[in-house]
Amino acid sequence: RQSMAASAVMERSFVELNAAEREMRRRFRDFSINSGVNPISGGVKYGESAGGFYYEESSKLLSITRNRFMHWISSGDTLELVEESLDVNLLNNAVRLKIVNCSILPGGVHVCEIQNHVIVMILTNQTVHRIVLPHPSRMYRSELITESHIQSIFTDIGKYSFRDPSNYYVIPSIPGLAPTSTASVAWLSSDGETVFALPSASGGILILTMPPIEVSGVVSVLELKQSSVVQRILTGWMPSAIRGDQGP
Repeated sequence: RQSMAASAVMERSFVELNAAEREMRRRFRDFSINSGVNPISGGVKYGESAGGFYYEESSKLLSITRNRFMHWISSGDTLELVEESLDVNLLNNAVRLKIVNCSILPGGVHVCEIQNHVIVMILTNQTVHRIVLPHPSRMYRSELITESHIQSIFTDIGKYSFRDPSNYYVIPSIPGLAPTSTASVAWLSSDGETVFALPSASGGILILTMPPIEVSGVVSVLELKQSSVVQRILTGWMPSAIRGDQGP
C-alpha cells in the first residue's frame, strides 16, 4: 500500500513537456490594452524576456494551489501569460496581452500573491499596469478538487477594466524614463499599495504608487534624486519634496 501511495504521489509530481502537443492544446485569448499613448519614434528595441511564479502553498498536498504555477514571455508590445497545473487541466489558462504603442521592459513583469488576489504588474517604456485576478482559493473553496478540469485565474480576465485609472498610469514625460535603461522593479507595500520603480531621465529614481485594491485614490508620482556627493554620503537617496527642490 505504501508503494502504491508513493507511486500515486510521484505521478502528481511531474509532467512530461511535449512542446508540440502542449502548443496544440493551448489556445491563447487575445486582449488589447490601449493607454492612449503614441509610439516613440526611434525608441529602444528590447529583446524577449521570460519569467515565472509559483504559489506560496504549491508544495502543500491539500492546497488548491498545489503543483500550480505561472510562466510568461514578453516580446515588444506583447505579453503571453500561462497558468499551469501538474494535477488538473486548467481551462482558459493562456492569455496574450498587447499593450498598444508600448514596449514591455525586460524583466518588467512581476506577480504577487495575497489572500484574495493574484496581482500581475507590468512595466513598459511608457506605462505601468496592474491586473488584479482572483486567487484560486476564492474560486474553489474546497481543499479537495475531484474534477479533472477546473478554471484558471485568467478565465474572467475579459471582464477586467484595463483602463481603470487606479490600475494603470502613463509615465510622465518630465522627468520621463531613462531612454537607454532597462532596469525596473515592482512590489506590494505593507499597506497594500502597488509600487513601481524605474530610472528617470534626470538620473533619479521614479516611484509610481497605486492605491490598495478596492480603495479609491489616484496614482502618486515621486522622484528620488541625489543632491550632492556630501548629501549622498550623509543621507543617501531622499525625496525631492523633502529636499525642498522646486524642480522635478
